[in-house]
Amino acid sequence: MTADRDRRAPLLGAELGLLAVALGTVATFTRLFQGSGFLAALIVPLVASWATAVALRRLRVGAGWSTLASFVLGVLVLTWWFVPDSTNHGLPTGRTITAVADAVSGSFGGFADQVAPVPASDGFMLAIAALVWVFVLFADTSAIRYRAPVQAILPLGAMVVASGVLARDAGRVGAAVAFAAGLAVYAVTQQIWRASTDPWRPGDTGAGIRAVAGSTATVAAVVLAAGVLVAPLLPGDQQAVVDLRSLGRGEGPRTVVSPFVGVTSLLGERSDELMFTVTAPAPTYWRLTALEQYDPGRAIWTSRGTYRSTDGALRAPGEGASSLVQEYELAGLGGLWLPAAFEAVAVEGQIPVGFDESSSSLIARDDANVPGTAYRVRSAVRGVTAAPTEDLTTDPDPVGDAPSSPSVADTARRIVGDETDPFRQAVLLQDWLRGPGSTYDTTVDYRGEPDPAAAFLATRRGFCQQFASAHALLARSLGIPSRVAVGFTPGDPLPDRPDRYEVRGRHAHAWPEVELPGLGWVSFEPTPGRGDPGTAAYTGVAADQAEPPPESQSGSTTTVPTTTAVSPATTTPAFDASGDAPRAAGDGPASDDPGAGRALPLLLAAGLVGLTATVTLLFRLQRRRWRRRRDLTDPDLGPVAVAWSRATDAVRLLGRPIRIDETPLEFAARISDEVGGAPPTDGVQVDRSALDADLSGLAADLSTLARIETFRRYGPTTPDAETIELSVQLADHVHAAAVEQLTRRRRLAELVR
Repeated sequence: MTADRDRRAPLLGAELGLLAVALGTVATFTRLFQGSGFLAALIVPLVASWATAVALRRLRVGAGWSTLASFVLGVLVLTWWFVPDSTNHGLPTGRTITAVADAVSGSFGGFADQVAPVPASDGFMLAIAALVWVFVLFADTSAIRYRAPVQAILPLGAMVVASGVLARDAGRVGAAVAFAAGLAVYAVTQQIWRASTDPWRPGDTGAGIRAVAGSTATVAAVVLAAGVLVAPLLPGDQQAVVDLRSLGRGEGPRTVVSPFVGVTSLLGERSDELMFTVTAPAPTYWRLTALEQYDPGRAIWTSRGTYRSTDGALRAPGEGASSLVQEYELAGLGGLWLPAAFEAVAVEGQIPVGFDESSSSLIARDDANVPGTAYRVRSAVRGVTAAPTEDLTTDPDPVGDAPSSPSVADTARRIVGDETDPFRQAVLLQDWLRGPGSTYDTTVDYRGEPDPAAAFLATRRGFCQQFASAHALLARSLGIPSRVAVGFTPGDPLPDRPDRYEVRGRHAHAWPEVELPGLGWVSFEPTPGRGDPGTAAYTGVAADQAEPPPESQSGSTTTVPTTTAVSPATTTPAFDASGDAPRAAGDGPASDDPGAGRALPLLLAAGLVGLTATVTLLFRLQRRRWRRRRDLTDPDLGPVAVAWSRATDAVRLLGRPIRIDETPLEFAARISDEVGGAPPTDGVQVDRSALDADLSGLAADLSTLARIETFRRYGPTTPDAETIELSVQLADHVHAAAVEQLTRRRRLAELVR
């Protein structure tokens, strides 16, 4: 029994090693997603896939049927885990397909615009979980069924490479260690399992396996240590190995896209992380860019600015503008865009810069936006100190299209009443959005609304992105050119340097800009709890921004926004490319509580696994009966050879496998000597009444069957029907006698052989 245990444990170890490398693969996604909450969304499908593959293989379901069963179970588990509300009594429906399509399209709609780490949205998690399910099944089939350990983990390795290609922020060492550790466990357990299946001499199996395990573990430890040392040298610390936005660009003008997801990477758990510091004689909003294109389908704003190289001079300052010089030093900002007070007219620094004149925004042209980068900007600040005394006329060609929603236009006309001056109209829109009944709230979700903008206007509950977007849409409906700016509020001044500001993730912000004749682009502030000190003179909104978290919660996402309605502290707002309402980093799929509502799906999954196992067991038992009937009726199929193989397999369960250099008679003689049974008989006829189920009977039956198998191999004629029937009965007796010596758990496994 010792040798048999030496072979059972390595197989279990190989299966657990495969699970380890899969878990190590998922752990590398920490470079792609904010926080660690995504692990809860992926580990359950991963373990379920692994358990399904192991169970189906151990139940001896063929590779084809196993793949089909795993696919069906995978669809059910992923449905129960990610979109349980779309099912009907646990079964997928048409609503399930719609829910999955919406989640995936919502997450991947702005994929090329995104900069890691991004929020772990349901669409991303569902797509990755589906790939993991397939890859784990492939790994088990390749490594265990077909003995191809290297090919088995190629898909998982490809996922690791993909995460490294798309990752931008730090975390290479942790990701490398996680995957290398899983890979090391996988390699060691695979070698041990392979060694356990080799034909060792009697008594040498355990020692041989231990020797292989020791040498393999030593090599794996050396490789793991080397990986930890090499990981810091890998690309991707601050820059992605491949920047999807830069593919195909040359040295000429460069087109980039909306920074909303780049801003998203600053939020969540990084809300108190330092983005950059700026030294300036006066505080203002530090602007990244402006978004002029509204996508009503996704309810977001985007931009397509063309950035040209610049030698430092950007544009001529307007008449009456005052100069504001700022000195920046980047920290954790990342992305391409460089903050600058509006409207930048000159820049100088350590890196080549690109400039888009239409949006008046700067980017680091060689993607060198890394910590420590310093540059200096001179901006021309328009001298708007009060409301214009002269009536203005609107631009006949406003930026972007007016909103198609009639309710938005009706709301705008109701707000402005008989006022026709665009400046005063913009102020009225701002004051209405900030007025009584408006609440700063990051928990709202307008995704399911047919008209998200109208739904927001009906409640005026949201965060800065929604307030800024609503103001711009309302202004456009009145014919006023408008857009949405993205950037940061002034930040926290240093106690000993009131002219130096620390800008953190929680200061990320969006606000509207409207274009007025003679004044150019003018900023307004419709978001409750926020106020630009540079525009207070004409907007009437005092300076305000997100407050730092309490010292006891340093580094958390909590802020205390100022609102016009009494509300508890909320999390920092998120700018999401899909236009979805924000949620705190680490939220699980489709619920405020990652575990909420999943007890029933898990029970259903367990029940389905049990049902699958039962059906498979019954199928295996019936198939065994069919096989035996076939063996008795068709001598051409080699029923005697099948019986001999079944008998030797049964004896192997007792730790006595047949050696490759033994003939049937030699094997039977050795077993007879070891168990003290009777010596082999000369003929093939035996007294059937003497057959019993103890080991002595096993040795005698095996000896008789060895004679029949030898006669089949080398005799002048084929065995007759009576001899075939006897060989099947002898194999059954040998198998029954061997099973009697097994534990209850092993007997259950043998039941489906």
